Order: sequence, then structure tokens, then C-alpha cells
Amino acid sequence: MTETITTKQLENFLKEKNLLEFNRTISLKHVEKMQRSVLNCGLLRLPVLGDVSAFDKRGVVIVDGQHLCKAITLLNPKDRPKKIDVILKKYNTKREVINDISKLNNTQKTWNDENYLDAWYKYGKEDLEHWTNYSYLYSKYNDVFDGLPCGFLVDVYSVSKSGFREGTLEFRDKEFSDKLAQLSYKLKKDYNKGSFALQGLRFWAFDRLNSKKTIDWEKLNSRLSWALKNNEDIRIQGREDFRDFVSNTYSRV
Repeated sequence: MTETITTKQLENFLKEKNLLEFNRTISLKHVEKMQRSVLNCGLLRLPVLGDVSAFDKRGVVIVDGQHLCKAITLLNPKDRPKKIDVILKKYNTKREVINDISKLNNTQKTWNDENYLDAWYKYGKEDLEHWTNYSYLYSKYNDVFDGLPCGFLVDVYSVSKSGFREGTLEFRDKEFSDKLAQLSYKLKKDYNKGSFALQGLRFWAFDRLNSKKTIDWEKLNSRLSWALKNNEDIRIQGREDFRDFVSNTYSRV
């Protein structure tokens, strides 16, 4: 439904403590762009506020239009409207908030896996069982395997990408994934291997897992390191080729 609020109320929603945990960074450059748009064209879209009082003591938060709201409050007094119309929606769970924000952002800029991980880790604690998994993956991405793409780590750890994005992250085999991530990190850090090599390694490893074949990780690490030091993969271009390279390197006599 549409509500009318004062600019003073808007300023309160923009206080650091009232911003959603995963939506706090405000780009001043973007704010300035929004200010020019408001001055030249008026409000082309309405900010979306969420009534989250069912589970959050903040009551009402900005769900969409954070930069637009900031731009309005920073206008010169003579240009700043005293009241604006907003869309106000009531939410019953944090899951509903995150799902809505991801959809609203997908109409303007696509959310990536890092955005989903950030959101579910910082705001999704009501589902403690799944939040524990997000916390573990968040730490691996930000603190342990710095430099590995978030999407790649999701592929390595999660049962399904859709479950990860919907807030129900489940691990496939955490111990196996830890070892695969460690070796992938070594390939990227020590040998500057990119996406196709990492994915090729992942394909090979999960082929082994699905076929119930064990992996001697020390042997794999040793043989891959030797082969890469000798540039044996110099002509490999794609992930399927790298998967075959890993297979041949691992099984050589």
C-alpha cells in the first residue's frame, strides 16, 4: 500500500542503526546522481519501506531505494519536499525481506552469489540451522580462501545453488569440500589458475565422489604441483580439458 511520510521520518530510517545489515554501504556518487534525477525529473519511482515489526524492533526499514532516500534528505531545503509517498509492505519473516530485495534488485542490477551470502549471513539468523552453514561459508570466502570466487565456493560446498539463494544452504560433504577448496586455492594462489582450471578440478573431484571413488589428496596435490611447475597444461583452454588433465596426472604411473 502507499503511505505518505515526512522527510524527517526518512532521515531516521537512514540512520546507520536502522539500515539493513547487508544494505549499509551508500555510494555518495550514486546519491549525487539520484539528486540530479530528482531535481530534473521529480520522483520517478517510490521507495519501498518494510514493516518488520513482527520480528525486528526497528519496526520499519528501507527495503528498496536507499540511495534515492538519501538523495532526497540531502537536497537543499528549498528543493527538498516536506513529504513523499512511499510503498509500505508488511513482512512476517526475514526470509520474505531477503527474497523481496533480491527480486527488486534483479529488475535493476542482478544480485550475485556474494550478495546472497552477505544477506543470509548478516540478516538470516532466525533459521539457526541454515545460518550456521552460511556463517561457515562466509568465513571461508572472506577469511580463508580469499581470492576464490564466491560462486565457485558455493558450487564446491552446497547441495544446490537454488537452496543457497533461498536461504536453505545445505552442505554436500563439508570435509570433502574443504579439501577441494584448499587445493583450488593453492592452484589459484601459487599457479594463477583461473575459472576454467578450478571448474575442471571440481568436475573431476565430484565425478570421483559421485562414483564413490576415494581421492588421495596428498598424491593429487603433489602430482598436480609437479605437472603445473613443468607447464604441462600450457595448451589447455577449457574446463573439460583441464578435468582430463587432472585425471591423467592423478592416475599416471
